[in-house]
Amino acid sequence: MKNDDLKSAYQKYYQPLFLYALSLARNKADAEDLVANTFVKALLSYEQGHLKAWLFTVLKNEYLRLYQKKKRYIDESSFDFSLVGDPSDIIKTFIAEEQKQWIYSQIYQLPSREQEIMLLSLQAELNDQEIADLMHLSVEHVRVIRYRVKKQLKDICQKEGIL
Repeated sequence: MKNDDLKSAYQKYYQPLFLYALSLARNKADAEDLVANTFVKALLSYEQGHLKAWLFTVLKNEYLRLYQKKKRYIDESSFDFSLVGDPSDIIKTFIAEEQKQWIYSQIYQLPSREQEIMLLSLQAELNDQEIADLMHLSVEHVRVIRYRVKKQLKDICQKEGIL
């Protein structure tokens, strides 16, 4: 494309191209960059055909390329880095979760009454009185069972070196 042709095309098509780019990018700076890149491509590669349609096609392709490029980058101003924890905290959390799963697996191996008391206490967060009422036991009996189960679990943990 010759320089004179480019100047006349720029004067003729800048405004509609800019409005189209603005409608796509929704940002004046990006729209101006898109139009500029479109005319650079016209200078470098346009040979013949319907210039206006070609310019709009190039502009749309430039927008899609820019959009794909921006999609790969994280906008640091919109990212809350406080949510990213310390790696040692993540490891500690993982270990704690593994220990909790191991303890629950041991609880599920207990006889049904002991298992039920522990699960009502840990998962349902019921107090001793509520568990006693639910299971038709005395409060003291619930406490004794829970104490024995905890002691049994601690002994198993010490033998296996879990906690």
